[in-house]
Amino acid sequence: MHNGTIELGLSLNNHCNFHCRMCNIWRQDKGENRLDLGKCLQIIDELEAFQVKGVRLSGGDPLLTPWALPLARHISQKGYHTVATTNGSMIDEAFADKIIASGISNLNLSLDARDAKVHDEIRGFAGSHERIIKAIGYLAKATPGVKLGINTVISNLNLHEIVPLADEVERDGRIDHIYFMAVMQPFGTHPDAAWFLREEFRFLWPQDISGLRSVLDRLIELKKKGHKINNSIAQLKVFLDYFSDPLHFTKKATCNLGQEAVEVNQAGDVYLCYFYEPIGNVFRDSLCGIWGSQRAADVREKIRNCRQNCNLLVNCYFEDDRV
Repeated sequence: MHNGTIELGLSLNNHCNFHCRMCNIWRQDKGENRLDLGKCLQIIDELEAFQVKGVRLSGGDPLLTPWALPLARHISQKGYHTVATTNGSMIDEAFADKIIASGISNLNLSLDARDAKVHDEIRGFAGSHERIIKAIGYLAKATPGVKLGINTVISNLNLHEIVPLADEVERDGRIDHIYFMAVMQPFGTHPDAAWFLREEFRFLWPQDISGLRSVLDRLIELKKKGHKINNSIAQLKVFLDYFSDPLHFTKKATCNLGQEAVEVNQAGDVYLCYFYEPIGNVFRDSLCGIWGSQRAADVREKIRNCRQNCNLLVNCYFEDDRV
């Protein structure tokens, strides 16, 4: 048995039908999609060698993969907690029933504003707000249900919508929580620590730091009152640090990746962090062998010495070490 706990991320595809302004996946060459249901089932079975915190299905949009729900059902039958995030565009009443039957533990819908015009503009897909609202209704009618969350990216495009959206989620009994993320360099672009200064991305970066502070202070107040905000107070405070001085490393110690999570992309490449080279490929070696390899050890050393803020560090795998 592995002596730690890991979260497995499976990227089922590199495809999305939206043209989100803070993500460039839709502009990319989609690349080879080697993962299929059989290989993913094998990977899940290999997790018996680990202590598993959960399995996260991602993409692109994972629910655009035809076999995503049969995979989720297998994961659920193994007893693992499963999370998936989707833009919700494919969820009609029948699909909602299939989601519930799959046993997915948590389903997060990407929603950036109460205002449909603002959300649709950010997501680059006309009618996307309406589809998500309908999807919430379909999922809420299905029983026994799935924990339903909202994922919202804080950017210059929706800063005025953040608090109203948090209030709306609090009033909506169908939604379990809302999770905020700080805008980061768009996926699919060349890594650049000063990306927010580049002309092509400046529209994403909050310009009104005073207004941003007011928004985050209000979210902290709501969190203290017990509102359905899934971020910790420490993380909301780090958001302010990050937006105020994005080149300053937000942690006191090293990055917490490398020991707690592993990612498998649609080509089968295995990563501890997408900023570094893959540590193996599931079509050549077992996940357990890759995890304990020398290549993995080498990348873990690079991660320990990294001082770059990234989406995983500030958002998905945030860990407070400033106490």
